[in-house]
Amino acid sequence: MSIAASHDHSLTPRAGRLAAELDAWDRRTITLAELWPLFARADPASSTRPTRRLDLAATIAALAEAGVVIPSKSLDRSAAPPLPIRLTLPAPTATASAAELARAVPWRPELAWAATARLTVGQIGVLQTINGWLRDRGRDRDVLPLRERSLEVFGYEKRLDALIGTSLFGPGRLTLDLLRTFRAHPPLPVRHVGSGPILLVVENADTFDSLSRVLPGTATNVGFVGWGAGGAFEASVLSVGELPDVRDIAYFGDLDADGLRIPAAAATAAAAEGLPAVRPAYGLYRLLLDCCAVQHGQPPVEPQRASEIAKWLEQLALPARTLLVNGQRIPQEAVSARVLMDAAATWAEDL
Repeated sequence: MSIAASHDHSLTPRAGRLAAELDAWDRRTITLAELWPLFARADPASSTRPTRRLDLAATIAALAEAGVVIPSKSLDRSAAPPLPIRLTLPAPTATASAAELARAVPWRPELAWAATARLTVGQIGVLQTINGWLRDRGRDRDVLPLRERSLEVFGYEKRLDALIGTSLFGPGRLTLDLLRTFRAHPPLPVRHVGSGPILLVVENADTFDSLSRVLPGTATNVGFVGWGAGGAFEASVLSVGELPDVRDIAYFGDLDADGLRIPAAAATAAAAEGLPAVRPAYGLYRLLLDCCAVQHGQPPVEPQRASEIAKWLEQLALPARTLLVNGQRIPQEAVSARVLMDAAATWAEDL
């Protein structure tokens, strides 16, 4: 049944937001237990309303009428009203109903392209939410960071993060400028330890503290030591441009899959922004390999994948690959403050 035949108006904002959440669902079916968190994101205020279950029932009915979901005949009758215990999502190839729905929406001029674009029902729901925001706030001049804007528009601060990589964004479609927003670069915590041009970024907090204490008394070209905070460095690397006189970025982390994936991703981000290359702190990695016992019990990494992960280490890629294939790792904390002080002559000259 077509939307035009059964539904001559667009989805309500709440139904549209839930449709957008379902559009990102990775299976054709979703249980009622799985649906509740999605509904909470689509309608955050519902969590405090006594009509929460009634609201979900009405939203499911609207989505079913629009052809977005197919409710199961089996019902959860533990409370009133009864709710389907499972929803089935139509095959993604069924786009005719979505096209009819898109043509029925009175789009703002900035979103006029949506009437003729190939979109899913979930994407139309996203655009309807933005359409309403542009109608109400389109003349404002404020510019907010991405997650503040996302919370304002969608009621969920990470929604725009997920949408930026989709086909909704691009030339002639959604842009950060249209939404008056920008990606705020998370700060990179740093300590000034010398006058050299090297920024040494350290994955974990304890090793960051140890190097912060050892470096001032050691002859190196390190000017700053930074705490990467694990995977946060993939984004905070973009703040390096705010540090004066940094011309070289060296990184030291755990010798395991995540510890090597993080700097490789940061290196890609830095290159895209014209920042100095993120390279290995060879002296510290050699010290880690030479003096420290390996830990066992990691999931072994398939050899080809291990080669790809270890590639960032360049001249030390082979021993790192061997660790990954054998299901081993060496945490950077193995080079404690004592080890760093005792072996300074072996690692300080090779940063």
